[in-house]
Amino acid sequence: MRYTRLGASGLTISSLVLGTASFGDTVDPEAAMRVVKAALDAGVTTFDTADVYAGTRAEEILGAALPPSRRDQLVLCSKVGLRPGDADAEHAAVAAGHADHAERWSRGIAPTDAGLSRKHVIAAVEDSLSRLRTDYLDLYQVHRFDPAVPLEETLRALDDLVRAGKVRYIGCSAFAAWQLYRALWLSERERLARFDSVQVRYNLVDRGAEAELLPAAAAAGVGVLAFQVFAGGVLTGGSARSSRPAVARRYGTGAVAGRGERLAAVAQGAGVRPAQACMAWALSRPGVTAVIAGASSPEQLADLTATAVADLPAAVLAEIDAIGGEGA
Repeated sequence: MRYTRLGASGLTISSLVLGTASFGDTVDPEAAMRVVKAALDAGVTTFDTADVYAGTRAEEILGAALPPSRRDQLVLCSKVGLRPGDADAEHAAVAAGHADHAERWSRGIAPTDAGLSRKHVIAAVEDSLSRLRTDYLDLYQVHRFDPAVPLEETLRALDDLVRAGKVRYIGCSAFAAWQLYRALWLSERERLARFDSVQVRYNLVDRGAEAELLPAAAAAGVGVLAFQVFAGGVLTGGSARSSRPAVARRYGTGAVAGRGERLAAVAQGAGVRPAQACMAWALSRPGVTAVIAGASSPEQLADLTATAVADLPAAVLAEIDAIGGEGA
């Protein structure tokens, strides 16, 4: 396993971050336990989850799987901002300010049960700590930008958590470059904890981050954690139909499937699996610190950890990169 610093911070993470979005959903608790053990055996030190994954079950399963004796050796990351139990459409409605809060209240859901208000952030971290069986998080990330809450309010709440020792570092996810820079500016102006990382959706067929976000993060010393590097599984021979609806809409096209077939041919010629090719390509990209990827079995994880310790030849990486620039 390779290790790297997270941006300009002093935190060292593994180049493969084990993602747990499928824990408690498509990966049952017993299988998840085996995957976590295999990850630890392979040298993975960094684990990413969120309070919303599988309706809080992912945090619970990860908390049970990680050995308490190794807690201080690990980097445990979670996220805040979305309400566990909401579907993608409900997350979008809340974020856009279109949610019917009267109707949600009738179902026992308060307006403050989601978002990045001080009230929700402080309540949510306590719940995450309990589920993860720990008294601190190494990296606490806002799941997405919340236009309904002043960014300074969120940053002050996160800064308070850092000062209280409940959180060591803070980060963000799915931010635009201007949103990231505004947050960094506010942190500097108000002397608050700053974002040390940003999670970015990034893969061969989804490269919008290259225009602004990746160079902006690199210039600011913010680490980049790339997710969905397999394009919902389509680039590795799977079907987007098995993914969440939003992911299926994004990648469930013939053009993406065609690129997946071309990637498979290049990977076969290089003697690697398509998942390894995707991950190696992502790790080779300027500005990318680490890749977040999940696994459903120790065998699947072994493919990923093998990539995290060895580079592909430059010529192979160039072939892979060219696939992303091809037409349909």
